Parts: sequence; C-alpha cells; structure tokens
Amino acid sequence: GRALCDVFKRDYRVFGLDLENCNKLKNFCLCDITKFNQVKKTILAAAPDIVIHTAAYPDVDGCEKNREIAKVVNTQGAVNIAKVSQEIDAALFFISTDYVFDGKKESSYRESDRPSPLNAYGRQKLEAEEFIRRNLSKYFIIRTSWLYGKGGRNFVDTIINSANANSELKVVDDQIGGPTYVVDLAGALKALVNKIKTAPKKYAGIYNITNSGKCSWYEFAKTILKIKNIEIRITPLKSFRLTRPAKRPENSLLNNSKFNRLTHKPMRRWKKALCAYLES
Repeated sequence: GRALCDVFKRDYRVFGLDLENCNKLKNFCLCDITKFNQVKKTILAAAPDIVIHTAAYPDVDGCEKNREIAKVVNTQGAVNIAKVSQEIDAALFFISTDYVFDGKKESSYRESDRPSPLNAYGRQKLEAEEFIRRNLSKYFIIRTSWLYGKGGRNFVDTIINSANANSELKVVDDQIGGPTYVVDLAGALKALVNKIKTAPKKYAGIYNITNSGKCSWYEFAKTILKIKNIEIRITPLKSFRLTRPAKRPENSLLNNSKFNRLTHKPMRRWKKALCAYLES
C-alpha cells in the first residue's frame, strides 16, 4: 500500500485507506474493510476510477489457527470493496497470492491453471477471487508471491535480524518461488493501469506479477546474507521437519508472460530487486 501510494501519486490523485493514521499522504482516510458501511462511505466520498485492494490478514499460520477472523478480512473485506467498486463502476485491482495453488505442478503456474489451495489463507483469497470474477466486469486479480518491502514484517529483514542474533540459521530448501519487491510490484501495477485505463473491460482478468527468476527460501536467505556481507552458518532444512499449522506449496512459481505481453515491461530479476531494497 505504501509503495503504491508513492508510485501513483506522481501522476494520479491518490486516496490512501488504512486502519492506522498515515501522515505521509494528503488524501488519507481511516477505514476498516470488514465493515461494509465504512467501506461504502469512504469509497463513495473519494469516487475513484480505480480501486487497488491490498489489505489482508497475511499471517498464513495465523489464518490456519484463526480461520473465522482471517476470513472476515481476507474474503469478506474483499467482497465489501468489490461491491462498492461495482456500484460506482470503478475498476478493481485485487492483490491475490501464489497460495491459491497446491504447488504440485512441475513448471510455473499460468493464470489459466486450476487453483487448489493447501491452506486456509489460500482458500480465503480464492473465495474473494471467485466473487470478484462472478460479479465484476472491470476487475484485475493480481497474483504475486514472496513479497518484501519497507513498512512491515518480511523474510528479508527477518533473516538479517536472525543472523545478527544467532550463530546458525536453518532455512527451508524444498519450496521454490519468486521473491518480489513491493516497489517493483507497484511499478508494474502502474504500468498495467496505464495500459488498461481506456478499456478496462477489454483487458479484465487475472495477471501474474512477480520479479523474474526463481529460488528456494534457502537460496534467498544465502543471497541476502551475501549482499549484506554477513558470515554465518546457514543449513538447508526440509519442510517436513517444521511443525507449522499451515501447509505450504512446494512450487510457488508464477508465469508472468501474460503481463509481459500486454505491457512490454517485464519485471527485473529478483536478485537485482533484492539489491535495490537492501541498498535503499
């Protein structure tokens, strides 16, 4: 959300919504997406042409343990925003996840592949996707993966903090995906908005957007420590040795070809994006 506001405010009038106060943005409102009347009042007041919905309960294990609460945010919150977007005929961009897939495919997932989530978080996001697809004609479901950036908890900062506090790290090496820098994702969304804004119904659909390339969590962690010049023993770990409430897909790779063909602006490699984040 922060990255999107920073990227879009250069060329668009931006209204930011959050549960907590944000002093960086001029046109800013407090809004709880789980309360329909709040959502309706806030969005109607702004009367936007485009709504980008990024809010979520992203703690995957937390979603497994607190399914009812998480569903209110991840599914009903999205439904609330979709209903109001439909009412004012705004194009809705919904940030979804690689976790709508079970990870059993050997190659990267395309938008047309059939979802089969392994965990509650994936099912909640998929239910939101399905409502949006059924009820809106101007919708853009953006599936992405392994997000990191400033302003929130993320894998990159966790690895650095853990390395500074411990003598050894153990990281899963049997799950692969595409780490994605939120600044790059925000820029990609702006490129997509610029392309579709004159004919949103024509281009409506699902789009995969991640930084290009692939790695395991273990390879990701090793690269983070190498860039930061942190020397510490790091050991690969198999997923089955972890006792976590939610299952994770082994393969989270998303194919960006559809986005690339439409915008002609492919995402940069994940290592370059990571360097940019760590140097910012």
